[in-house]
Amino acid sequence: MIKPHYFALLLVPFLLGGSAPPVARNLDLTKLSGNIRLTLKHGVWKLWEEKPIYQDMTIDLVCDRGQCQKEVWGYAPKFNQDLDHPGTLEANNLSNPNSPNAWRLQVQMPVQFHPWQPDQATANYNIELVPYRGKLIGSYQGTFNDLSLTGSVTGTIAPFWPIPVANHRPLEAKEHPRLAFRASQLPMLRKRAKTPTGEAILAQLRKTLAQKVYYDGYVPNGGYHAAGYCFLSVLTEDKEAAEKGWQLVENSLKNPGRRLLEHAPIVAGVALAYDMCYPAWNEERRRKIALWLAGQADWLLKGDSPKNGWNNNPASNWSARARGAAGLAALAILQEPEITENDPYQLSRRAGRHIQRYLSTALGDRGFGIEGDHYTTEPLILSVLPFLIGYQNVLGEDWVTGANAQWILPQYLMRAIATNDSLDVATYGRHRNYAGSSLFALGIATVPDSLLPGIMTFFDRYLGMEGDRTFGIHSPHEAAFLLSYYPENTKKQNPADLFERVFVDETRGFYSFRDQWQGKDDFVANIYLKRQSIKGVWSFPDVGSFRIWGLGGRWASPGASELSPIEENGVVLPDAKPWVRSKPIFFQSHPDGSGVVSLQTDAIRTRNQGIAAVRSLAVDYSGLAGVPGLFALSDQFVGDVNAPAFQKKVWVMNTEENVAIEGRSFTLKAANGATMKGTFLAPTQVKIRFEKTETGGRILATGGNEFFVIMTVQKGKAPDLKITGSGLTAQVKIGKQEVFVQGDRIVLLNMP
Repeated sequence: MIKPHYFALLLVPFLLGGSAPPVARNLDLTKLSGNIRLTLKHGVWKLWEEKPIYQDMTIDLVCDRGQCQKEVWGYAPKFNQDLDHPGTLEANNLSNPNSPNAWRLQVQMPVQFHPWQPDQATANYNIELVPYRGKLIGSYQGTFNDLSLTGSVTGTIAPFWPIPVANHRPLEAKEHPRLAFRASQLPMLRKRAKTPTGEAILAQLRKTLAQKVYYDGYVPNGGYHAAGYCFLSVLTEDKEAAEKGWQLVENSLKNPGRRLLEHAPIVAGVALAYDMCYPAWNEERRRKIALWLAGQADWLLKGDSPKNGWNNNPASNWSARARGAAGLAALAILQEPEITENDPYQLSRRAGRHIQRYLSTALGDRGFGIEGDHYTTEPLILSVLPFLIGYQNVLGEDWVTGANAQWILPQYLMRAIATNDSLDVATYGRHRNYAGSSLFALGIATVPDSLLPGIMTFFDRYLGMEGDRTFGIHSPHEAAFLLSYYPENTKKQNPADLFERVFVDETRGFYSFRDQWQGKDDFVANIYLKRQSIKGVWSFPDVGSFRIWGLGGRWASPGASELSPIEENGVVLPDAKPWVRSKPIFFQSHPDGSGVVSLQTDAIRTRNQGIAAVRSLAVDYSGLAGVPGLFALSDQFVGDVNAPAFQKKVWVMNTEENVAIEGRSFTLKAANGATMKGTFLAPTQVKIRFEKTETGGRILATGGNEFFVIMTVQKGKAPDLKITGSGLTAQVKIGKQEVFVQGDRIVLLNMP
């Protein structure tokens, strides 16, 4: 007679669509290595209106050839999104007489019901698994909260993440500093501080310490100022600096943030200050702050009520700010003898779990943030990047190498253009800005060695000894990280020799095209397909929205920070909801940064089948057209194009430059005299108008069912267009280049 759980095991392949149950005659142990995530169907339950409601439980293990660490973690987001459940692996059997081909695990896990209530019940799971088509499948039996459970299990195996740091030295008793750098690095840092670069970094630190201290607002900075003084104290053995740090910490404790969003920077700054002022403060002060940090870390990890604005979505900037700060606080007090509650190790691990989910859900494979540039980069510089660096220093685990976090700074290197006083980016998302050069100050620690020569060429030219000498330091806490990780002996190379000039974040559908890294005349064009849309986080109607900067002009820029499609650069249907997401359907790139990308949106539903848009963007930096930048854009539509809502469509491009309109063309003129001339081939009876906006103005085009526009950027007279045919069937010759639409894409006929 087949036991029930074996029967479930045999049924799984049929449920997945297989033709026969798997037979694992010999377990390949090499495939049981990495981060293994098991999902137990209906692994936990709660009472709802006096009935049990079942939810899935995921269990994360770290294994090497089937031998797993004792520490396991459970997570059931529908059960409670703020809670991770630490458990233990009680048994790990790779062979069993009753089931010789299965991997058998026994897990015990205390499951807490609510972050703010101590009630919990212990879950016990007996799990059987077999490898199947690159995954794991099986079944489990268990108990939770006095009920017996049974169900299916599915599992995935991913590479190790985080990666153990080779030759990591565990913390010594009361070892401080430990977050931005280890105590053993102090002699090296003191020596580096006396170099011209070190002296310039400390000079910039002192400038930031002279700025106004805010104990309220969206980013209270008292804790960060305390950290700056404490860095000076430990670096120069300056007791007066340590005393100033203490005063700032005391004032910060007296002025808690009104919500977790504002409170998190206070905790992060105080944690950094405590770590660096630890040698200078007396035992009473250290004890007071250590106990405070323990309580704050626990609070930030538990979260808050949505009534107070709290957003516990893993991809939210709220969660990232709070959990990064909680992690810094926990790492700062790890192994401190006065902490008898709120185990700092467990707090650190819980924070790491949250930040892992943030990196996995909020950032794409090349670091593009789903909430836009402001809400992505702000938590990075306030707490997330310091936490990742501190986690590696303290616990010896690297969250960056080989993961999407290592691409954050290279992504912004691809997009940034130097102006007279800043490194600017044509942003996406709310507030239309980003963390600026602070991201370079903190992000250098996260860049792979292979890419550092290009990063440092750009960094030194604009921010370092060859540039404005701010080193990107705009908040005092950034100086400690930069001095610690500044790569003094890195050989500089032109970024163009190290980076592909076309940069793609496939997860998000973000495509960026750059011609060079020479200065303010560089060209950067990008388009955001928005392949994913996550509920519960900031999301703008920017499907297919493009940006074009170059030759000193900001030709296609973001509009105002409003949730309105007309503030983006696309086709707007005023009487219909905006498109939510799109997918790439064609992509081609060239070594000089040129390329073509086409997308198709999901459908806007009408009474009938809905309307989808097909957009193609072509970028040509080859010079064959006789201009440094040639851009073409086509928009076609499929589906219910006879619907009334479709008839009022408007092609929109926001710009920061002066605009003149003549016939079917528009001309933009920048302050330096450069121009962009755009000519519509479709609609053939196009009507173009311009309206002033708070960010400059916008071009609006109407008059037909498709759009096809050619745009050239130049200094001097725009080239003549030789046009054959009309509408979407038109062929355009510009110099030695020919451009036309073929199916779902624009074709650049002559490319090197």
